[in-house]
Amino acid sequence: MILLSCAAAACAAGRPGGTPLDAAADAYVRLVLAVGRHEPMYVDAYYGPPEWKTEAARGDPRPIADLLSEARELLARVRSGELSDRREFLEKQLVAVEGFLRKLSGERWSLDQEARLLYDVDLPRQDVAELETARGRLEELLPGPGDLALRVQAFRDRFVVPPDRLEAVVRRSLELARKATVAAVALPPGETFRVSFVRGKPWSAYNWYEGTFTSLIEVNTDLPIELGRIFDTMAHEGYPGHHTYNALLERKLVRGNGWREFTVYPLFSPQSLIAEGTANAGLSILWTEAEKLALLRDALAPIASLPPEEIVKYQAVREASRPLRFVRGAGARMLLDEGRPEEEVVRFLSRYGLEDEARARKGVEFIRAYRAYVFNYTVGEDLVLRHVGEGPGRVARFLDLLERPVTPSGLARGKDPA
Repeated sequence: MILLSCAAAACAAGRPGGTPLDAAADAYVRLVLAVGRHEPMYVDAYYGPPEWKTEAARGDPRPIADLLSEARELLARVRSGELSDRREFLEKQLVAVEGFLRKLSGERWSLDQEARLLYDVDLPRQDVAELETARGRLEELLPGPGDLALRVQAFRDRFVVPPDRLEAVVRRSLELARKATVAAVALPPGETFRVSFVRGKPWSAYNWYEGTFTSLIEVNTDLPIELGRIFDTMAHEGYPGHHTYNALLERKLVRGNGWREFTVYPLFSPQSLIAEGTANAGLSILWTEAEKLALLRDALAPIASLPPEEIVKYQAVREASRPLRFVRGAGARMLLDEGRPEEEVVRFLSRYGLEDEARARKGVEFIRAYRAYVFNYTVGEDLVLRHVGEGPGRVARFLDLLERPVTPSGLARGKDPA
């Protein structure tokens, strides 16, 4: 195919002594950029050679059938190479590229099928009885008349950060998260980020990695944001989450090894499950529950003008709600696999997600936009936490995942670095 030979020629000319896997990696990057012409959300980040992006944007988008043939040819080339972490990463990414192109060409799958193809993972099923158990614990913490979801929401609303203090709390949260991260790992010199507040998005926050160790972190202000959610989100998007993950990959694999495949990030790919899983898991890896409580009570509540003496109960309610984090995945199955009416799914998310109607509808909006992606947060977190385990070396095992090629199926089978 033209793209493959072009990429190989570029590798030979631009990287003397480059390996066949280097050539395949360059072809993969160009292929992902070409696929991105068909779906605006597909390329989440790119900081490779600028001329490749210019080339991909030139003229009409390439036909999906041509891209699909190219993806299959490139996948076969990668599979013929010597086994390594790098080869396995490229292989799984290319399986997802091929799968996404099949989706663009009209194939329709269940969420389980989609997750295997795009995210290299088997999805669990949530037992509603477990959700009811969590509701029972919350009933004990917040007894009273009326609907539990309304009681929980009313309680948590007391900890919503006033709009005029939101920016200060966000920036202080990032400072605290960064302090704990740099105590565990040396970050690249000059790494930095910008924060922007936006509206009208299906997500609560987003990290846009721009290369050269720089990120733009956008915070969606469509709905009120409570104190604990701000710190969790800044750890997820910034330190030790997405910003840290991308900066460490750029330093070690792109600049250190010359592996250009990490200069592009296709959103609907196994790399997203690793990214979301490590970003979620970082909260319990770098901070104990007591440390998180102290951060909220002593460092952030005063900035937000919220009552520090009530933070203990607030955090207890948040921890009791944790088993309900699987609710959105269950709602996705109801909406997308079972064809349940949207209003029924909104009621389900309200009951078990303990959300008001506006937040539940925002959840449905996210499910429709991202489909099986919604499982990446919980399934990814559980895979990462099982891998790092407990005891000495836990932090080191976690940080190792941020600096090498990792696949979800590799984590699931307990694969150590090759």
